[in-house]
Amino acid sequence: SFLDLVVELEKLNLVAPDQLDLLEKCLKNIHRIDLKTKIQKYKQSAQEAGTSYKNALQGSVTNLSLKDPSYNLREPVKTSIQESGAFLPQRIPEERYRMQSKPLGVCLIIDCIGNDAEILRDTFTSLGYEVQHFLYLSVGDIVQILHQVACMPQHRDYDSFVCVLVSRGSSQTVFGVDQTHSGFPLHHIRRMFMGDLCPFLVGKPKLFFIQNYVVSERQSEDSSLLEVDGPAASNVETAAQKPGPSMVHPEADFFWSLCTADVSLLERSSNSPSMYLQCLSQKLRQERKRPLLDLHIELNDNVYDWNSRVSAKEKYYVWLQHTLRKKLIFSYK
Repeated sequence: SFLDLVVELEKLNLVAPDQLDLLEKCLKNIHRIDLKTKIQKYKQSAQEAGTSYKNALQGSVTNLSLKDPSYNLREPVKTSIQESGAFLPQRIPEERYRMQSKPLGVCLIIDCIGNDAEILRDTFTSLGYEVQHFLYLSVGDIVQILHQVACMPQHRDYDSFVCVLVSRGSSQTVFGVDQTHSGFPLHHIRRMFMGDLCPFLVGKPKLFFIQNYVVSERQSEDSSLLEVDGPAASNVETAAQKPGPSMVHPEADFFWSLCTADVSLLERSSNSPSMYLQCLSQKLRQERKRPLLDLHIELNDNVYDWNSRVSAKEKYYVWLQHTLRKKLIFSYK
């Protein structure tokens, strides 16, 4: 609004009660002589009164505590001063994602190995998520469920989304329980939840935690490699009633944590859970009030410590990519 613009100009020291030439010039250029006249009258009255002044930013600092945890994260904080009969709102930028909906969102767990589903379900349930978990899925079933979840209208009422996927695969694909399939590309999973295909999650954090047990390269190529861009992807777009245009980039607000390990870990001990997912669950349960990025840094440190004590075939490798724009904290209580 115009008042917001004035406040921003005031912060840049381009506008003040004794420095209104810029406003006068702008109003003259748009032929608002009536408003220009009001400014001139104000300048004259201010000179006669000789009143003291401090700008809105200065006026608000003494009344604001930047570390006050009780301020409402949904609505920007506003402070104001009175100037010639008008109140100028001062907006404080949000620094954290809103994480207050009940539930916080959907947590989709797909465990094609079967060793981690229970602890993951308990962890994300305790964080306040609506958990949907599936075991031992084929690639086709994985794709179908991902499509169904991506177009759920419930996302509009929730503040975030989580997907946990545990599977065998290659460095860039997952196999599910299929033994002869060339796999489903991991980047296609992320594509399904981008803003243009999943509009109700625009501006909200989308978190992916993937444990992929990598097998050796296949001897033969499978021509039935699944693609997202096609009729199935179109169904996602048309099934959701898209809200209005958004200024948020479709690839924004992603947190993509991928851990790979050699499939021989499963052959040695088929019932052993993932060290990566065990550590993740522990940190989320015990330290949910801390930013997710901080927790992931510590998780990396734990993985490096583990790797320093085991053989090459027992090591875990974690890659993190994210486009988060704010801090993400699961709980403020």
